[in-house]
Amino acid sequence: MDRKIKLADLKSVVSQAYDKLKNDTKGQADPRVADMNPGKFGISVRLADGTKFDVGDTQAQFAMGALVRIPVMVQLLTQMRVEELVQKMGIAKCGCKCHGKPKDNGQQDKPKAHHKMALRSVSMVEPTGDPEGKMDIISNMMIGMMGSSPVLDDNLYKAAEKANAERDAVNALAAADFELYDAAAPTIDLYLKLRSMLVTTEQLAEMGATIAADGVNPVTNQIVFDGSISSTICAIMAAKGPKKMGRPWLIMTGTPAMSGFGGGFVAVLPGVGSIAAFSPELNEAGIPIKAALSIKDILDQLQLSAFSSAKVEFVD
Repeated sequence: MDRKIKLADLKSVVSQAYDKLKNDTKGQADPRVADMNPGKFGISVRLADGTKFDVGDTQAQFAMGALVRIPVMVQLLTQMRVEELVQKMGIAKCGCKCHGKPKDNGQQDKPKAHHKMALRSVSMVEPTGDPEGKMDIISNMMIGMMGSSPVLDDNLYKAAEKANAERDAVNALAAADFELYDAAAPTIDLYLKLRSMLVTTEQLAEMGATIAADGVNPVTNQIVFDGSISSTICAIMAAKGPKKMGRPWLIMTGTPAMSGFGGGFVAVLPGVGSIAAFSPELNEAGIPIKAALSIKDILDQLQLSAFSSAKVEFVD
């Protein structure tokens, strides 16, 4: 049975979720961004028809972190079939084709580098051997999906670069025989830059809404990517989920979502739209707790789920 929800009710529920949590002080910001946005909180909604609604600090900029995997995966799916992507990302029993060298206890020696599978995905982006070309390709995808350009935080990038050098990430990957599809050093550098990009909830919600609208940015009306891959992107988001809570989040909300260490959180409802929220305070699992709870509250109050059989329409 189809459902019609008044836009006024949507705005009311979003405002209520914001008011309910705006003074919550639980959690602690990641040390890398602790001084960037203390106490800031914002929620942005973008529907597949272009309707926009924002409340709170929706223009505060925060680091994308793991959220950059979304445009990277969109770009990869424009280059190859999903079956090829799955194969290249790894088909071993451990789920990663890492070819780790066994330790004496029979366990694999893991590379001392952050987010190995994310590095692999960045290494797969074409053109190979051209990091500047890759950056342009991924940046253009982000701009198309967000409607505007993210901004590189040079201080955050330099700090991440220093930390990775101290970990000797390039040699760690080589020692573990971890498979990349491009040279390790420029791949790591590019990924650190992407993770250090700053965005707002307004941009994040627009990115999510572009996925929900089958590759068409509903605000700019630009065709950003082939809409046939939107369902796969949602499946990837659902499978990966917010850091360390993918399955619990999906069970509780029925909605694909992802988050980043900077405090951003985005959920996508295919065919309906997207909700993005930002709060720098993270819980012990690294989830921006205020952002996550606000989106869950909105989904619960409006009974929204990607797995619902009802077609949802927002009306005046």
